[in-house]
Amino acid sequence: MKSGYLFVFIAFTFLSLSVEAQINLKTYTTATDTFYWKRYTHIAKPSKINLKRFTVSGSGKIIDSFLSKHLEQYPQFTSDSLRSLSLKDLKKCLYPVEINGDQLPDIIFSGSSGGESDIVRIYLNRKDSFELVFEDYQYITQFICDQGFLKEMQTGDAGCCDAYLYFTRNYTIRHDKGEAIFVKGKQIVAYKYTEEPSFFYPAAMPFISRADTMMLRASAARLNEPFDPHLETFGNIIAKYRTRAKGNVLAIKSYGQRNDWYFVEIFPDATPAASILYDIEKMPTFIRGWVSGQSISLQPD
Repeated sequence: MKSGYLFVFIAFTFLSLSVEAQINLKTYTTATDTFYWKRYTHIAKPSKINLKRFTVSGSGKIIDSFLSKHLEQYPQFTSDSLRSLSLKDLKKCLYPVEINGDQLPDIIFSGSSGGESDIVRIYLNRKDSFELVFEDYQYITQFICDQGFLKEMQTGDAGCCDAYLYFTRNYTIRHDKGEAIFVKGKQIVAYKYTEEPSFFYPAAMPFISRADTMMLRASAARLNEPFDPHLETFGNIIAKYRTRAKGNVLAIKSYGQRNDWYFVEIFPDATPAASILYDIEKMPTFIRGWVSGQSISLQPD
């Protein structure tokens, strides 16, 4: 009987050690159980498109021609110290496409930058060389062409490692005598655990905050606890505004009894007084999240 108790004690001890090995009790806080583990659907990560759909015929020869002139620009695939990447891998990241209507296949590189992030580079074919005309992180999410001319493009950046924001950046492309000019449009950012609306309005509706204080949240709920030490925020708060903010309402979630929540996109002319956001100062950024219907006034056309 004693041996049976001893076995149970030993088993319980090993189980305790196993659990402690998985959860560092010294750093565990109630933030582990914070809002983003609730059962709602999170917004989707920006989807990478398949650039093979846009490649021209005879890709192999075009890629070889490009590498004969620009192989030195990609040491991450050729350096002996990076055995995980090879010339074969590099070729898989190169896409001959037609983007400026001159019937000369141009080149898109989409792949490893050699660091933590991927990178996109676009080269125009100058017959005897390729000219770099565009560069951005991390991958292409939209690519709209018309009769051999690239018209619009969007890049997506879901980050890596400890990154927790989703970015998309829009570009329009102007063409002038064989030149392709990439014009920056809007950048949109959202916290990756933001609640996804069940449906979107067919057309966005303008709004303005009712006061110079407004909270932007990750979900359609007023959650001010617990404190998340990693994000340095409380509950589901993404950003706090101390100036009047404007933007567009994209969707609604109603609990009835005048308890409405709106999924919004806030214009960049209002800067958050505090937020969990990063890298929004590099270009004007439209911020997405949820606001209480009590904090904004709709401005229908």
